[in-house]
Amino acid sequence: MKEKGFNNYVYKFPVFIIIFILLNWINIESGEAALKTSQILQVKYLFNPVWSPEGDKIAFIWDEGGIKDIWVVSISDKKIKKISESKGNIGLPVWSKDGSLFFIQEGSLYFWNVSLEKPVVLKNLGNRIFDFDPSPKEKTIVFSKDGDLWLHSFEKNINSRLTSTCELEFSPKFSPTGDRVVFTSTPSPEQIQQIYPDLAGPKIAFLSTKYPTSDVGVISIDGGEVVWVKKSEEDELNPRWSPDGRMLAVERRTKDCRKREIWVRTISEREDRMIYEESTDKWIYELSNESYWSPKGDALAFISDKDGWYHLYTLTINGKNLSQLTRGEYEVSYPAWSPDGKMIAFTSNEGSLIERNIWIKHVPDGKIEKVTFMAGTNMMPLWSPRGEKIAFLHSSPYSVLDLWVLNVLDRKAIQLTSGMPESIRKEDLIPPEFFYYQSKDGLEIPAFLFKPINFDEKKKYPAVIWVHGDGILQNRLGWHPSKNYGVYYGFHQYLLHKDYVALSLDYRGSIGYGRDFMHGHYKDLGEKDCDDVIAGAEYLQTLDFIDPESIGVWGLSYGGYLTLQAIIRRPDLFKAAINVAGVTDWLDWYNDPGGWWIQGRMGTPDENRELYHKSSPINFVEKIATPLLILHGTADFNVPFYESIRLIDSLVKKNKKFELMIYPGEDHYFIWNSTWEDVFQRVENFFDRHLKKRKYKFLDNEK
Repeated sequence: MKEKGFNNYVYKFPVFIIIFILLNWINIESGEAALKTSQILQVKYLFNPVWSPEGDKIAFIWDEGGIKDIWVVSISDKKIKKISESKGNIGLPVWSKDGSLFFIQEGSLYFWNVSLEKPVVLKNLGNRIFDFDPSPKEKTIVFSKDGDLWLHSFEKNINSRLTSTCELEFSPKFSPTGDRVVFTSTPSPEQIQQIYPDLAGPKIAFLSTKYPTSDVGVISIDGGEVVWVKKSEEDELNPRWSPDGRMLAVERRTKDCRKREIWVRTISEREDRMIYEESTDKWIYELSNESYWSPKGDALAFISDKDGWYHLYTLTINGKNLSQLTRGEYEVSYPAWSPDGKMIAFTSNEGSLIERNIWIKHVPDGKIEKVTFMAGTNMMPLWSPRGEKIAFLHSSPYSVLDLWVLNVLDRKAIQLTSGMPESIRKEDLIPPEFFYYQSKDGLEIPAFLFKPINFDEKKKYPAVIWVHGDGILQNRLGWHPSKNYGVYYGFHQYLLHKDYVALSLDYRGSIGYGRDFMHGHYKDLGEKDCDDVIAGAEYLQTLDFIDPESIGVWGLSYGGYLTLQAIIRRPDLFKAAINVAGVTDWLDWYNDPGGWWIQGRMGTPDENRELYHKSSPINFVEKIATPLLILHGTADFNVPFYESIRLIDSLVKKNKKFELMIYPGEDHYFIWNSTWEDVFQRVENFFDRHLKKRKYKFLDNEK
């Protein structure tokens, strides 16, 4: 029997070999990847870390496939505890002075401390709470509900109304002395419901919201008259108490984003005075409009690009002594004073414009030193309450954004969280190659080239160009710190396992490369920045390992807009295009949602009617010949779904072929893993059909 079994095995062995070879051939031909999209969707995205009052814990939010929860990590033993219970939409965590943790979930306020196994809901506050702040002095909390401010006393277990107006009051913040509350106020926004029977029929309405300008008010916890801080027709923003509670700093930005002011109010004197003003003929970077009090209350720190790069400045509260603390061809963000006021930590891309590191400025002697050295992004320094540690966020080519803590004395950093699933190995991820290529006018365009995992320079690969959105964003060396773009970075890693080359570029208008580069598409949207995209494709065609007839382009938001512009201007160059929630008509976008972004770059339609027309893809749909896939969510507030409705209507009337997927209830940046599963498969299949030479695909609908 043994001999017979052995002979039988020998007889069948060649068959096993043939089957093994065939299976491997099928896997290779079908592009089976070692990295799976299911693994990419297991990545957790971290944001909003907050130190506990004793500095022994940090609370943060982890987003797992659209499900957001509050977590707390202990610094001493790195133990992580999930606090919330995944009931739905969740707000940012806030610590009270006694070490309790508060957060809003589904409109209800919860609190938790170490004595509780689970968070407790404050039932008598109701379930329509918008935001809140715990008192630094008493066991009291101020919260916004139904447009008014309320106080809740934990000792008396009662609520008392603080304001009762027709306006909406929100973002309340106790003064350090606990006797006053500053808040932001705005009239109720106007909601406009429009029906377009010729496009969507009488049953589909498009809702837009017109937001009035905001004002900043101060009120005593005993009630009484509201004191308004420099009330005007512009937006008053970001109120911040001085450490002693005697003064408030308030930002103001004009609607066209060309002028910025800092005002200070001495509460007892009721006197407003402007201590800083800057203006530009183009626009001021929208994300720089915050100032930060020194611990002594004698100065403010803020970011400005007065010299062409975003740098750190301090200004005395009388407005007379302005000091520039950093200089050079690099940018600074996230300034944070140490508790003793002797140092300012900040994020900077000095030394590598595509990376970020944490630096410390010693205020007394002016010394600046770099304190993190890991490749990738190290950002958002947060001092511990006693100033002996700095928490920060780190991502790299091999890791998503995680929470780390740096010991200020010995400069040793420890990792506290890990958002990458264990199933993703380091060897599964491919770092990009950073380089510059020339655009049509000779401008050097920063870009990242990703090569397939088993790259063979003798092969000819299809390539996809990724165009980021926002108009003011930047690709990074490694995983993007924002989930909105980190998910796309992960998917491109997957495509590298499917024998694609990927190119990500920072077109003019992107941040990180100075003000002139950021202003590069001023009153020129869709022109020179689109040249940058086209030049990227032409660069790929010069590479020996790229199939010049198999180049696709896709992008999100402004990247979707540039994708449409690119295939309108060069239909011969791109063989596939995917528009994810892209703007199609700037005139529509000016009306909804509108605001400073478009006014700063394009002025108003009345001022520049022709500019709005020539910059909008909807007016040139007849030129589209490239296979096009459109992806859009119906609950998109950034780029309303109506933009795609108009595009679809025009494509049909022009007899253009296209593909479409609508995601009911989805946001601008797709939230849910169920959506991403469909997006990933749909995008891969679309690129496979139009960019790969082989026209078949195994298990096309199974992933």
